[in-house]
Amino acid sequence: MDARKARVLDYGFIELVDFMGGDARIVEAARICYRSDGGDDAALIRRLVTRGHNTPIKHAVMTWRVKCPLFVARQWLRHRMGTFNEQSLRYCAARREYYLPRGVPLIDEYVAAMEAAFDTYEALCAAGWKKERARGVLGTAVYTEFIWTVNAWSFINWLRKRLAAGAQYEHRCYARAAGELWRAAMPLTADAVLGDGLAAGD
Repeated sequence: MDARKARVLDYGFIELVDFMGGDARIVEAARICYRSDGGDDAALIRRLVTRGHNTPIKHAVMTWRVKCPLFVARQWLRHRMGTFNEQSLRYCAARREYYLPRGVPLIDEYVAAMEAAFDTYEALCAAGWKKERARGVLGTAVYTEFIWTVNAWSFINWLRKRLAAGAQYEHRCYARAAGELWRAAMPLTADAVLGDGLAAGD
């Protein structure tokens, strides 16, 4: 498995495309406040996180690529942090890819409804409907892709909320995967925020 990419759910994934600065940038930004050049970097970052001193943390920036169901993406965008650019079903034809929950009743009826929606979508497009109108028949379990560029403090805010027990299971799956990828890229900051591990979820 790619060290910067993780598969999530059935057709989804999350990938850390790029990051700038990392732990070292946070330390540099914090130490300039005090003209300090030495000391324990891990302890400094823990102190910043614990005290909510977020300005130095904002100097580390990440870009993520995400493929997830529309209902997860809509929750994600509600955080209003960072910069998003999403695949447009106005210009791109929808792929017949939709999230399939496991271990739930009436799954055959769910699949039949999704397949019927795609049949209708494709028929409308073939009949000359514009994709931007035909997409109206598709449900929110359809997969979308987006790029998300976000500073580390805003990422931490998202991560804490979406790892919480009350967050929707499918979104928690993305948060757990992102947390592990982030830990590999920024181990000092991730350890300060996440401790020894990530919540297992249900």
